[in-house]
Amino acid sequence: MNDAATITAEPLNEGGFAPFGELITATEHPGRRRTDAAVDFADGRRLVLSTTHVAPSELPIRVTELERHPFSSQTFVPLSVERWLLIVSTSLDVTDVRAFVAGPGIGVTIGRGVWHHGLTVLDGPGRFAVLMGKDGATDDERAAVPPFTVRVTQS
Repeated sequence: MNDAATITAEPLNEGGFAPFGELITATEHPGRRRTDAAVDFADGRRLVLSTTHVAPSELPIRVTELERHPFSSQTFVPLSVERWLLIVSTSLDVTDVRAFVAGPGIGVTIGRGVWHHGLTVLDGPGRFAVLMGKDGATDDERAAVPPFTVRVTQS
C-alpha cells in the first residue's frame, strides 16, 4: 500500500506488473515470443497501430487524473527511449496506485480497464508504437483523483 500523497516508482518486473498487464520482451535467443494480451478488445473495434513521440517529463510527477480503456488493452512498444514510467491502478483509490520504471527494450500491454497515467518518459524524448482496439467514440474514460506525486530515483 502507498502513502496517498507520494508513491515511489519501482523497477518494472513481471511479478509486480502482473495485476495490471503483461511485459513484452524479446527472447534471449533467436526465435519468437508471442503475447495474447495485445489483441484483447471488445467487439466492434478495429486494431489500430499508431506511433507517438513524447517529450520528457519534469520530476517529480504530479498526478491529478487517470485514464482507462474499458473496451481494449493498450500495448506500448518502445522504439527509441531510455527510462520511461508506468503509473497504474486497478481502481481510482490512490492507495492502489503503483509506479514502475521501465528501460529501453521492454514493452507492456496494459490490461483492458486498468487505470493509468498518460505515457511518461524520463531522460529524454521517447518514441513508441502503440497497439489498441478502437471505435473512435468510446475509446477511453478519464477521472480526477486526489492529487499525488510519483517520486523516481535517479538510478
